[in-house]
Amino acid sequence: MRALQDKLLLVEPTFAIYVDEYGETGADLTSAQQPLYVFLATLIPAGPRYLQLERKLHRIAGELATLLGLEGGLPLHAVDLYQRKGPYRHTQGRSGLEVAEAMRWFRSVLEAVSREAEAFVAVHVEKPTLAEFLAGEPKSSPKITGMDLRGALFALLLREVEVRLREARGYGFVFLEASHPRDFGGFLEVLPLEALRREGKLRVLGVPGPIGKRHQMGAAADFPAYVYGRYLKAESGGSSIERR
Repeated sequence: MRALQDKLLLVEPTFAIYVDEYGETGADLTSAQQPLYVFLATLIPAGPRYLQLERKLHRIAGELATLLGLEGGLPLHAVDLYQRKGPYRHTQGRSGLEVAEAMRWFRSVLEAVSREAEAFVAVHVEKPTLAEFLAGEPKSSPKITGMDLRGALFALLLREVEVRLREARGYGFVFLEASHPRDFGGFLEVLPLEALRREGKLRVLGVPGPIGKRHQMGAAADFPAYVYGRYLKAESGGSSIERR
């Protein structure tokens, strides 16, 4: 029995790594409303903690749908809930959420995620600073595209996730939302998995596939990314005021 217990202690943990972004404006680096671009990853341990969070998020979504008189489930999206847009808004035929209600539900999602998450990892770029740097580049330099920026920041995030996985002596699979197969393919093209493998640092085992907007566990990264992005925006002196 002791030998079996020792072996179980040696089992390395596996994480579901949910990734989301805040402030994406493509190649536009001059947006006053979105001066920052953030990528955030939430590491959820596979097993009981993952299942516990999944149950909590489904329960919250179900209770919200019942409150709003909606059928067929309700996807949890930070920007919609915080700004009371989409299914949360008041319409002529249906009452939406008041500000205090929306904030209470928003906090309930964040609290559920924070209780079960093992770690949060984030990277960001200040767009005006990047624009100034690129302005000093030779005219012959290739122009940066939105996918170039997303890919570079995502690759940087992945390396930071690798560091956290080594500290935890664990492995993980990345899950990210992609509304179009082309977007997901673009992410796969910039994943530095081969480079990390050559360096002997590969603990991110792969990306099983894109998740849809109705995959409730996506809230594990969506809500923290939204809050962190707004915090950075306020700290940098940008306006964090949004329609409520």
